[in-house]
Amino acid sequence: MIYNEKFFEFAKNLLLPIILGSIIGLAIFLLNNIYRFLNHISLLLISYNPILIFASTLIALLGGYLIVILLANNKKCGCGTELVIESYHFRNGFLSLKDTISKTLASVITISFGGSTGLEGPSLLLGGGISSFITRKLRLNQKDVKKLFLCGTTAGFSAIFKAPLTGILLALEIPYKRDIEAMVFVPASIASITAYFVSIATFGTETIFPSPMLLSIHTSILIHAVILGVLAALIALIFIKFLEGINIAIEKLTKKISMLYITILGGLILGIIGLFYPEVLGLGYETICKMTTTKLGNISLIMLISLLIFKIIATSITLNFGGSGRLFIPTLYIGGVLGLIYA
Repeated sequence: MIYNEKFFEFAKNLLLPIILGSIIGLAIFLLNNIYRFLNHISLLLISYNPILIFASTLIALLGGYLIVILLANNKKCGCGTELVIESYHFRNGFLSLKDTISKTLASVITISFGGSTGLEGPSLLLGGGISSFITRKLRLNQKDVKKLFLCGTTAGFSAIFKAPLTGILLALEIPYKRDIEAMVFVPASIASITAYFVSIATFGTETIFPSPMLLSIHTSILIHAVILGVLAALIALIFIKFLEGINIAIEKLTKKISMLYITILGGLILGIIGLFYPEVLGLGYETICKMTTTKLGNISLIMLISLLIFKIIATSITLNFGGSGRLFIPTLYIGGVLGLIYA
């Protein structure tokens, strides 16, 4: 009996995180390939005729919105991370497979066709949902389901960004209401590292963003970093307030107008923005890479300020007008542009 209990604990805390990390790593590989395929279709449309950007942005918001409304149990669009946090804190790690698949697909469609948001939302959702499904099928107790739910979200994040350490820290952060969940550190680390190895085995070792050039650290750089940090905090506050303001306005508007029409309006507004500033639509990986490798060219200060402003607007519209995704990548984009403006 004692040996059986020890083996069960070993399997639960060591073997199961490895299995979850492997499955989730492969699921993220599939997710990424679906995104690339759909994004290729979007780019083909726009390259055929630039005016078709309106068709692409309409598909982005309408497609994401309709999938959530028609297929998901939870009908709320927007930032997928909210559902992950809600599932952990209020549902004991329960996330239905139906919500997992439909909301992940909605986010991928939103991003692929020009919605300004990030893939980390669907990756967290997919990882947590797969873990929730498997652990419930194994009839584990609620405490173990919650713990392994965090392992799943960690694995999803680690696989999509090839950043296992960041994934581990994320797993410790999600439960933070009174204290961090220290007991999840070991299994989350195992799941995160396993998913990372699966990710580099399928995607390759190349990181999403190239490493910046090496800089010598001296006093003036540190002073500039402090000033830039303060400026970034102020821009972040403006971003948050604008995002919340749009959300409040949409909630009031839906009492008078159908959300379907609001979503169509959002798609058209995104199309107008994309017609003049296509760099602010979608993930924006290419623009961020150019920032980090100083390949943006001799871009004007006015253009940089416009990119910052319209990225905030495009992201706020995407997440409040029916689209799905998350804020992490847009904030990296905004921070990078702010750094160039300051420089």
